[in-house]
Amino acid sequence: MPGRNPSAPRCAAIVGPYLSGKTTLLESLLFACGATQRRGNVKEGNTVGDASQEARARSMSTEVSVASAEFLGEQWHFLDCPGSVEFAHDTYAALMVADVAIVVCEPEASRALTLSPLFHFLDQHAIPHMVFINKMDHANDRVRELLEAIQSISDRPLALRHVPIREGDAITGYVDLVSERAYKYQPGNLSALIELPEGVRGRNVEARQELLERLADFDDKLLEELLEDVVPPKDEIYTYLARELQADRIVPVFLGAAERNHGVLRLLKALRHEAPGPETTLERHGGAEGDPLIQVFKTYHMPHTGKLSVARVWRGSVADGATFGEHRVSGLSQLMGHTLGKVSKANAGDIVGLGRLEAIKTGDVLSPAGVVKDALSWLDPLQPVYSMAIKAERREDEVKLSSGIARLIEEDPSIMAEHNEDTHQLVLWGQGDIHLQVAAEKLKNRYNVAVTASRPQVPYKETIRKAVQQHARHKKQSGGHGEFGDVHLDIKPLPRGKGFESSTRSAAASCRGNTSPPSSMA
Repeated sequence: MPGRNPSAPRCAAIVGPYLSGKTTLLESLLFACGATQRRGNVKEGNTVGDASQEARARSMSTEVSVASAEFLGEQWHFLDCPGSVEFAHDTYAALMVADVAIVVCEPEASRALTLSPLFHFLDQHAIPHMVFINKMDHANDRVRELLEAIQSISDRPLALRHVPIREGDAITGYVDLVSERAYKYQPGNLSALIELPEGVRGRNVEARQELLERLADFDDKLLEELLEDVVPPKDEIYTYLARELQADRIVPVFLGAAERNHGVLRLLKALRHEAPGPETTLERHGGAEGDPLIQVFKTYHMPHTGKLSVARVWRGSVADGATFGEHRVSGLSQLMGHTLGKVSKANAGDIVGLGRLEAIKTGDVLSPAGVVKDALSWLDPLQPVYSMAIKAERREDEVKLSSGIARLIEEDPSIMAEHNEDTHQLVLWGQGDIHLQVAAEKLKNRYNVAVTASRPQVPYKETIRKAVQQHARHKKQSGGHGEFGDVHLDIKPLPRGKGFESSTRSAAASCRGNTSPPSSMA
């Protein structure tokens, strides 16, 4: 494989639907890199990702988790993203700063449609991505069926990198289509290199040709070689794969089972040799060379350390005590889930936690001059679709409740709060029921504000549906000037959205036998 410049740390976002095994894959990646001594387990609640109390209570990711590791002398930052669509804003924010995305999915063609929102976002923003088909040890569908299902929702062509080796109904290994080497899975150990089984030789030749034809769509030289039946060297094929992935023209597809460490090392090697660096990602976002530049993509309010702004360093470096305009960094941290490790400096490509930048919001871009407006592309918050009325269980916590909600919105801009003037309720808006339940749990767990939740009241309002006319007359003679009034009342509906309009007109009034003005008119 071609060598790479290891100077710049890179970032990979791990994304995929709920229950696809993203957090398990993160654990296997960290273990393979030597960043952890043992693999955590989601069921046991001891993983690096999903470290929050809310995530572990549900055994699901509720916010993005950051972890760092070193592989073959190169620094990597992994972003474990929520799979539920209700927490999609965190996922999309992480993807905006990632160099490459690993899309994790299950080996079921019927579930491929759940990947559609992710693929749409990745294609729309031209984010290089690869697919890791997880849980292949439990696969029932054929790989070809899976590829067809995933291809139907991807704008980019898929490029299968492995052919599975089957023994009966079980998948026991794979053949790498570039190196044409066969490997057998060994639980708890690295896969063993074996002779290419006779039963997969035909499928290997066919799949390898399909891979080369995919690459030839973007390279005339390779196309000429294939037409002339010239087999390109392996190093040349790896170069093509790296170039097309970095340009977001193909989507490599890998097979494995993260829970058993199957295919994880091969995935790491592909990341190392083929994923783009931060300079390429910055260029994709419209950045260029210049002064140091960092971008905040996630905000946490930690129980004991206060506000933590998680940022990607795009250019230059940042040190503890550095100033960005009037904003001063108080402490630098490298994140391993919710565990913070103090560092003195972060360089271009690094993901780092910046302490106590109170006035900085998620999405802000900082340079030595301060906040730089519209410097890099960023997201608009997702529009809320679900609401819940909340109130503090104790009246004396109402001020703390307002403060807690403001921090929730800082952490997750897809949450919105409003005070309904008609019902006098405090209404929290978000992406779904679980999203708002987690928000309420955070208020209690992190900010010590217990709340009660209920369905928002719907204010009953009436509207005029048809025109009505009424007429009334008032007469009274009790000596002196009398009283007389003649009232004509016209009521009719206006076009929707016009609001209310009223008008009056004067009417002549008189008293019988008296030509002077009446004393009063109704």
